Amino acid sequence: MGKVLNGIRILDFTDALAGPFCTRYLADCGCEVISIEKPGGKANRSIPYFFKGQGIEYIYNHCGKKSIVIDLKNTEAYELVMKLAKVCDVVIENFRPGIMKSFGLDYQAFKEVNPSIIMCSISGWGQSGTKSELMAADVSVQALSGILDLTGEPDGPPMLVGFPVTDFLAGLNAFGAICAALYNRSITGQGEYIDIAMLDCAIATLQKSIGLHLFTEGKMEDHREGRFSSDLSPHGIYKGSDGYIAISARTEVAWERLANLMGKPELVTDSRFNSGENRVKNNKAVAEIIEEWLKTYDRVSDVALLLQSYRILAAPVLTAGQTIDDTHFEIRDMLREIEHPTLGKIKILNSPLKFTNSNASVDEPPPVNPGDDTEYVLKDILE
Repeated sequence: MGKVLNGIRILDFTDALAGPFCTRYLADCGCEVISIEKPGGKANRSIPYFFKGQGIEYIYNHCGKKSIVIDLKNTEAYELVMKLAKVCDVVIENFRPGIMKSFGLDYQAFKEVNPSIIMCSISGWGQSGTKSELMAADVSVQALSGILDLTGEPDGPPMLVGFPVTDFLAGLNAFGAICAALYNRSITGQGEYIDIAMLDCAIATLQKSIGLHLFTEGKMEDHREGRFSSDLSPHGIYKGSDGYIAISARTEVAWERLANLMGKPELVTDSRFNSGENRVKNNKAVAEIIEEWLKTYDRVSDVALLLQSYRILAAPVLTAGQTIDDTHFEIRDMLREIEHPTLGKIKILNSPLKFTNSNASVDEPPPVNPGDDTEYVLKDILE
């Protein structure tokens, strides 16, 4: 099958994570991604962790891309970039606002040489607003968005989400916006400028917290819940004999099933637990009952299967390694083995996008060295 975005060419100025994650999705979908590297290479080539001298994050986010080195501070860079812009469909960058313009490479400049071009700028705070010129990274966006304040134990300090969530949210939103702009251009012939802010993308996911604040005019605020929900019960992370398990039996039907399965049908009519509101009030007691029952099983993985058989939401808490080793992901084609020029055969996370009549997948390794594809870009694309 052909790839879903075959024939689209991307001029990629991104570094770090949000931008490269977006352009990796585009490459998986068949776009030809020309990755512009500064002299010495992209910064994320040197971000840990490393495998035989190669950064894992760099490898995963640059598969299928072409690399060319351009020093944007060089006066001759402008002419070369504009030549590339003429033959590209989309320009993507994730510098701080104003940086691209300082090189003469803003949307208006690209639009003059290619009226139908689409440009996407990814930044921490957006191209406008009082914070637009501040530096940003996932940790600062988690902090300012409210994500940090919502993560951790209720009586403990704010805690980081275990992965750079706001980078990935921005990358995914940029990918979706670019696809929408490409579709619109196919109908109208018009290009587009897209402004993606990590903060906007993070805020857009906090509907409950923002809604609570707005609808109560600030009288009520969301707060850290820790292992257990403060609105639903039972709904949270419970300790078993060999680890933790996520259980959600928040409806009355599910609670009755769980009570019967635990051999405690009397809990259904107990005044402490006979409604969702009462169970939330007695969340600690609910957790103690469930965790005492969990001790009667050796493995939380067995409990999860048992609960699922009773149509109760449950899943064991696994490490990322345990998750990806499951045969489920083999069936889902989420792991691809590709040949790397220096590392040999390596396994790469494949695209999660599944199509019936077309394809999105990782097929080629990342460029090993900055500028590996310079000859191809200059001769095959520009001549």
